[in-house]
Amino acid sequence: MAKRDPFDKAQTYNLSRAEVIILFKVAAWFNGMTFEVHDHQCSISTDYEPTLRQLCGEHWEPGFDEAHDRLIQRELFKSENRGENVYIAGRRCRWAPTENCMQIIEHIFSDQEKIYPDWVLDEHTRPPTFRDGSELLQHRKGVLASKHLFGGLERVSGVDVYPRINLPQRPDLRLFGHGEQLARVEVLSNHRNTDTWENKFTKWRSEKAGPTVWIFENRENMVRFWNHLISCGLIDLDGGRFGGRVKNWSPRRVNDRLRRSREGTPNYDSHDVVWTIPGVVGGGRIDAFELFKDNRITFRS
Repeated sequence: MAKRDPFDKAQTYNLSRAEVIILFKVAAWFNGMTFEVHDHQCSISTDYEPTLRQLCGEHWEPGFDEAHDRLIQRELFKSENRGENVYIAGRRCRWAPTENCMQIIEHIFSDQEKIYPDWVLDEHTRPPTFRDGSELLQHRKGVLASKHLFGGLERVSGVDVYPRINLPQRPDLRLFGHGEQLARVEVLSNHRNTDTWENKFTKWRSEKAGPTVWIFENRENMVRFWNHLISCGLIDLDGGRFGGRVKNWSPRRVNDRLRRSREGTPNYDSHDVVWTIPGVVGGGRIDAFELFKDNRITFRS
């Protein structure tokens, strides 16, 4: 049986040709494809989100502005007017796809292998986006930006993306050096899912489990995470809860307290390191190297 093309499938959702082209560009960005914007090669791993016109480039045609507005009105793209979070890595994005949008993308572009990400293995399922559950743009950006930055460190020899390991709590990334796991990386973009926080932290808190690098959407969610674990009695930290204005708690200050607590507090022996998605996107290899060195993520020689 011949495969139906995306424009044919899109009729199921009453999508116009312009809307299909726009969604294809969004799917390609989501998967880490590279785009040229102002003579610069951009991707979700290395850059903040361009405008939709920049994303579409030479394919932008008259009527695409109206198509963009329709996608917002139909709740396929997020909107501030509906109280939705339209910020990705701390910057406004007017084409952030909703869960409904991602499901439509996965249907109409399921056979478009040219946008399959290069990290996909046989065990990854659900083309063409290969999402981790109900993953959206914020989370995918944190994962692929972390893969790009940490994977570029000299002693990191390999990175597993969404590893299909037989464990109840699987991280978003595993970093390897000389065949041994250096650290796991977990991106937390859903600040309401406290059960997941507790389960993952509990599974990974033992010294034998090795370091966990937690990447948060912003400082507010970073502070909320640790204060929640303290309130639940899972940990005690030197100095107790993180008080005052959350914006004053930089990842560096939080990491300093975690290190002190690990060395001297009886109810905290987990090896944890924190950063934020904006920090990863805006950071360089020197920042990543110093993060690992300062927080004793060992690079074996």
